[in-house]
Amino acid sequence: MAPRAGKWQRVPLIPQSRQATEADTVPVYSSLTREWRALGRTVPGLPDHEWDVLVARPVWPSR
Repeated sequence: MAPRAGKWQRVPLIPQSRQATEADTVPVYSSLTREWRALGRTVPGLPDHEWDVLVARPVWPSR
């Protein structure tokens, strides 16, 4: 629950203040993330726009 009692607030899995930037990570991981981004793949810890599109669709599409 959020610090303010009585209100619910979505809390990200990893708080923004604790997320590592690409420069802070291990060199191997940095090169992999660059490669994955260039190939249009999902990168852990970054938004996945394809997933957002999929989950935004109605559960029961009209027939």
